[in-house]
Amino acid sequence: MTQPKIETVEINGKRHYIHPLNKKIKVPSVTSVLDMLPSHYLRIWNSKVTAQAAIDDFDYVSELIASGKSHKAVEWLKAAATRELNKAADMGDRVHNTLEEIITTGRWDVDPEVEPYIQGFYEFCERFEPQWMFVEHSIFSISHLYAGSFDAIAKINKKNYMIDFKTTRSGISSKVAMQLAAYARADVMFIDGQEHPLPEIHAGAALWLRPDKWAFQPLRIDEDIFLTFLSLRRIFEWESRQSKTAILSPVGNGKLL
Repeated sequence: MTQPKIETVEINGKRHYIHPLNKKIKVPSVTSVLDMLPSHYLRIWNSKVTAQAAIDDFDYVSELIASGKSHKAVEWLKAAATRELNKAADMGDRVHNTLEEIITTGRWDVDPEVEPYIQGFYEFCERFEPQWMFVEHSIFSISHLYAGSFDAIAKINKKNYMIDFKTTRSGISSKVAMQLAAYARADVMFIDGQEHPLPEIHAGAALWLRPDKWAFQPLRIDEDIFLTFLSLRRIFEWESRQSKTAILSPVGNGKLL
């Protein structure tokens, strides 16, 4: 996950960005808005990870049960998915940080655990010869009230690409298209706390990096995709604010409308 370059705050469990030049303005992150999409596959994945943990940690779980600590065994298994997510997020952060350093400083010595992911990045650069324009900056949309942090903007074959680095085992989710469409249409980006215009973005893509393979995946970021993102932004507004005021005072016995 890209680390925000400007201040953020949690509101109702969702990340919000604070405008650097007007602290009163707090808007949801692009990823918080995308969380409004249903994730049915997560239920299946959670069940699979929990079942796998019961097998892999059979001795430990059995020991807990035998010692009368069944509740701890349950808690251990319930937390299996969270442990897997944290492990994947940690590696994703390490890869992102390494890519930022390579692009901005030209450093080529890499942590041995991260190096297999980075090899694909080197191959991508050799094949596509990207010209890196901006790396790891936060964006803000006052027009539509959202913010976020993009991974990179690069010129490839005379086109400016908004690029997202991904290390997830499952590959590239289609919702990344909405993520990049939102970034590309932000009002400004922030560099050292100051507003700057974004360059014109012509295309979007995800660079998928795994230890044994990589892929450069072009994505649609056209107006239709962006309008779908804005629909989710409205749903976010419903969940965070409107749903709490939608139900009015009830009319009971002895009362009239």
